[in-house]
Amino acid sequence: MQTSGHGHVWKKIADTYQQWDQDRFELMAMDDLSERLPEFEPRLIEQALDEARSAGRVATSGDGRFRLVPNN
Repeated sequence: MQTSGHGHVWKKIADTYQQWDQDRFELMAMDDLSERLPEFEPRLIEQALDEARSAGRVATSGDGRFRLVPNN
């Protein structure tokens, strides 16, 4: 994550998600995440989530929702 410059964005995403669902079970809408993190462009959030998914840190649904993968 750090190599592409999305590390800071990822940290904010992970922190925001954990405050929203401490058990990391629920799927959060990307639109909801964008509203909670207005300091980042939605495209930047999407890129950070794509990298996290590739690294196995995030599970996504086909309808624009995601969750953090436990123990990652």
